[in-house]
Amino acid sequence: MSFRSFLKKILISNLKEQPLEHKEGVICHQWNNAKRIWNNIENGKSNSIGIERFLKLILIISQFFFPGIYVRAFFGRKGKLHKHLGVELQVVLKLIIAIIILIFGFYNSTTTILGFKIINFWSMWMILETLFYTGNLVFSEEVFSKPHSNKRNLILIIIDYITLNYDFAILYLANKAIQQSVDGKLEIITKAYDAIYFSFISSLTIGYGDIVPTHEGRGLATFQSFSMLIFGVLFLNFYLSRANNK
Repeated sequence: MSFRSFLKKILISNLKEQPLEHKEGVICHQWNNAKRIWNNIENGKSNSIGIERFLKLILIISQFFFPGIYVRAFFGRKGKLHKHLGVELQVVLKLIIAIIILIFGFYNSTTTILGFKIINFWSMWMILETLFYTGNLVFSEEVFSKPHSNKRNLILIIIDYITLNYDFAILYLANKAIQQSVDGKLEIITKAYDAIYFSFISSLTIGYGDIVPTHEGRGLATFQSFSMLIFGVLFLNFYLSRANNK
C-alpha cells in the first residue's frame, strides 16, 4: 500500500467523493450568498432587516479577506470530501504555526519593525478569521451547506479555541503586554509558557492576579476576554441549533 493510499484510508476510508452542492464553485457561491442577502432572498423569503441584515453582509463579505475561502475553493475542486479535508488542514496548520512561533521564540523577531508588524498582523489576522467565520456560521447559516457531522464541528471548534489562545499569547509576548511581580518588582514576561497560561486564564475570565497586563496591555486583555466570550456564545448557538435540527 502506497503512502497516498494509506493516508486516504485513514482520512476518508472507503467513502466516495461527492460533488459540491453548488456548481459555481466556492468563491462564486460565496459571492452569490452575499447577493442573496443583499436582495433579501435567503431561503426564498425576506427575513433580514436592520442591524441583522447589515451584520450578515459584513460577515459574508469579510470572508474574501481571509485565506479560508480560498483553501475551500482549492480543495473543493475535487469535491465535497476534499473541501472538508481542506478546512481541517487549514485549522490544524493554524495551530501548528502558532505553536512553532511560541516554541522557537519567533515573537522575539519583533526587535525589528518588520518582524513586529508581521507577527502582530499574522496573529490578529488568524484571530479575526476565526471570529468572523464563526459569526458567519451563526448569522448566515441559511446560506451554508449542512456540516459533515456535528462531532467533527466540535473537534474543529476545540482546535480553534486552543489556537485563539495561542495567538493571543503571541500578541502578549510580541507587545510585551503582560508582567508579573518578582521580588516585589514588576517584570515583563518573556516566556511562552507564562503567556499561554495567562491567555487561557483570561479566556476563561479567571483572574488569579499572579500575572497581570501592563498599562498598554489592558486593551489587548480586554479584547481577548470579549472575543472569547463572543466566540463561546456563537459556537454554542451554532452547535445547539444544528444538534436540534438533526
